[in-house]
This record gives sequence, C-alpha cells and structure tokens, in this order.
Amino acid sequence: MRTIVWIVVWIVCVLAGAGVGYLAGYGLWKLGFEIIGSAVALVGAGVGGILMFLAVLSWWDKRSTARA
Repeated sequence: MRTIVWIVVWIVCVLAGAGVGYLAGYGLWKLGFEIIGSAVALVGAGVGGILMFLAVLSWWDKRSTARA
C-alpha cells in the first residue's frame, strides 16, 4: 500500500479510538468516577488508535498472504 493510504488509515483509527475512549470515559464519569473517566477518555485516542491500526495491519497482512 502507498504511504498516504496508511496515513489515512492511521487517522481513521485514531478518530475511532478517540470516539470509543470518549464514550467509555463519559460513561464512567456519569457513574461518578470523574478522575478515572477523564483518564480513560484522554488515553482512548492513543491506545484505541494503536490497537485498531495494528488490527488493520494484521488483516492486511493476512489478506496479502492469502492472495499470494
């Protein structure tokens, strides 16, 4: 894949991770865990983005191997 495609995939993964992290943090925050909820919402973009990008990378590698 070209570099620009991987950059776009990374951006989409970080945005999706941020959304999931924010929702999880907001849920914890609403339950009364303000500090933990805030931390989960802040870390969600980084960790979620990395995990989603690695999942996409693994899927792409399996797909490429299956085609060969």
